Amino acid sequence: MSRRLEQVSCLMAGPVALLHRVCFPEDPWDPSAIVEILGTAGFFGRIAWENEAPAGFALARDLHKECEILSLGVLPERRREGVGAALLNSICVEARLRSAESIVLEVAVDNIAALALYAARGFLQVGRRRNYYRRTRNSADALVLRLELTGTSAAS
Repeated sequence: MSRRLEQVSCLMAGPVALLHRVCFPEDPWDPSAIVEILGTAGFFGRIAWENEAPAGFALARDLHKECEILSLGVLPERRREGVGAALLNSICVEARLRSAESIVLEVAVDNIAALALYAARGFLQVGRRRNYYRRTRNSADALVLRLELTGTSAAS
């Protein structure tokens, strides 16, 4: 299988919105929301391709000393193949190149696979937001996670 990561450009708002809808069907971002994010100061992101088909994405922004991962998703049929880890690593490398000291993100408390991915990378819980994620039948808390980029492993 051939995998490549590309920088997300304004031309990718539609494909990224489609990916987001499949990855997060209960709270998808529409193309106009994606366009707004892409136009945000400090935006950077990656889209993962597997055999010329989009497989996942990561959207982030540079807040100077800290970068924030706004959304990271992998198509259900491509999960557990290293796509999420490759996207996360790419964002960590870019954050380090931008001289960020840390990366922060929110993840649903019940997203076990994502929590495992972030824990394996060294993210630690620094907060909790009650009822942050909207769901069809309920809501879910968000855990606020942070990775300090001061160690040598942050960009590896």
